[in-house]
Amino acid sequence: MIDLLITNGFVVDGSGKAGYQADVAVSGDKIIDVGDLGHAEAARTIDATGMVVSPGFIDIHTHSDLSLMVEPVGMSKVSQGVTTEVTGNCGYSPFPVHPDGAGPLREMMSGLYSEEVDWAWSDLDGYRQFAAQNGLGMNIAPLVGHSAIRGAVVGREDRKAGKDEVIAMQRLVSEAMEQGAFGLSTGLTLPPSAYGDTDEIVALAEAMAYYPDRFYTSHIRMWAGYHIKGVLEAIEIGRRANVPVQVSHMAINDPPYWGQADSVIAVCEDAVSDGFDVTFDVYPYAASNSGFAQCIPTWAQSGGTTALLKRLQDPATRAQIRSDMLEEGLFRGWPWMWDRLQIATAHTPEVQPFEGLTFEEAAVQMDLEPIDAALTLMERDEAELSIIFYYRTEEDMKSFLSHPLGMMGSDGLAIQASGPLGVGRPHPRSYGAHSRVLGRYVRDTAVLTLEEAVYKMSGQVAARLGMSDRGVIAAGKFADIAVFDPATVADPADFESPHQYAIGVPYVVVNGDLVIDNGQHSGALPGSVLVA
Repeated sequence: MIDLLITNGFVVDGSGKAGYQADVAVSGDKIIDVGDLGHAEAARTIDATGMVVSPGFIDIHTHSDLSLMVEPVGMSKVSQGVTTEVTGNCGYSPFPVHPDGAGPLREMMSGLYSEEVDWAWSDLDGYRQFAAQNGLGMNIAPLVGHSAIRGAVVGREDRKAGKDEVIAMQRLVSEAMEQGAFGLSTGLTLPPSAYGDTDEIVALAEAMAYYPDRFYTSHIRMWAGYHIKGVLEAIEIGRRANVPVQVSHMAINDPPYWGQADSVIAVCEDAVSDGFDVTFDVYPYAASNSGFAQCIPTWAQSGGTTALLKRLQDPATRAQIRSDMLEEGLFRGWPWMWDRLQIATAHTPEVQPFEGLTFEEAAVQMDLEPIDAALTLMERDEAELSIIFYYRTEEDMKSFLSHPLGMMGSDGLAIQASGPLGVGRPHPRSYGAHSRVLGRYVRDTAVLTLEEAVYKMSGQVAARLGMSDRGVIAAGKFADIAVFDPATVADPADFESPHQYAIGVPYVVVNGDLVIDNGQHSGALPGSVLVA
């Protein structure tokens, strides 16, 4: 007996090849047949006439590590057809935990809702067990983060790691790989990962190189003029450690270099032509979202959020922070454009009324200079203020998105609009990145073909992860499936009203179970933390 039969759909199988009409049969957690199956009997049949049947999307760049522990349904993502979240990006993972306790790691990940979770684990195995007991509405493919590793061994101070500390960090990398991590990530403008030099990261990547199909992914150093230097450093690390490289959320944020995406792509193309494995991911927006802390000089971030807050509260130290910010510029040289920095999510009631305002607008209300308004709001928000950066161009983004080396990653979180995490004015990428590609960049503007887009969101990502059993529609593969209407799929979420679910994706299957059934969540939690 077939458990689920999807009939009359247009199958875009995730391989990049042309789509075709076919039926798809599911039994248990696997696809058992693809073809003309109209004669077959099934416990449940879905008529997909006029719709596309594709692999469930694998989001290669997310920060859902803890949000899925708080809200296991992950509605903002599964409503778009996403069935697997790659977590642990930008150096942030919720493991390993320092032997003395999870306090410092929880503080480091406070912007990712760590305060909402009862940390009951110390390593990836414990995290996987916690998730299994808690339930998951989608899969997680975890990376281990450099900041977590460095925090567990060196701490959060701005200093060079000693030889013995590097060896201890290598052991933690090996342990995470043994427990099934898919790779190692860095966040090289995000302390404490930012405090590691190239040699340190090479040493950690070398510890990963013994494990097949693992890769190094990097939120590169984004200082002024580093749009190429940062990519070159990532490639150097991969070459020296003999591991594949993924450049995270590829973009040009430095205004003097807007419009030069091709020069960055050329660096990757040259490496590939030289036999090296490097790819990148991108999300389909001309703005980014992060904590305002990383806009503050790195020396002031040393020691973590609590230490930064104390520095902001000390008049003399705050004056030095202000002076350095004005002298250095944003990210050591970008121009301060206060009308392009928008307050996204505040964590204290005092600052929440400013959500949605730029720092320039907030400064007028507060009768302060923009930099003083920013530092005042940062202090009042206990150094956790999140902002939107309008420091990108759509033209550059489309160049990265359409290139064969580029794949899709949202840099968002799996959350629920009506849940405890559905607050503030966050980036709409959590609710709409994948649907935006299918609607805006396939149907409306033809930046990508349908087959190219699905490949960049499924088969290409699965290949990067070394997954041979997901990412394509074929017999024997896990039944992670999205059924969407190519004429109506869209992303209502925008920067003004981000907490809106995607439309046009009526059915989503995770590990053989319908999680979205006729546009509604079924309540099923069939996901798991996958093992590389």
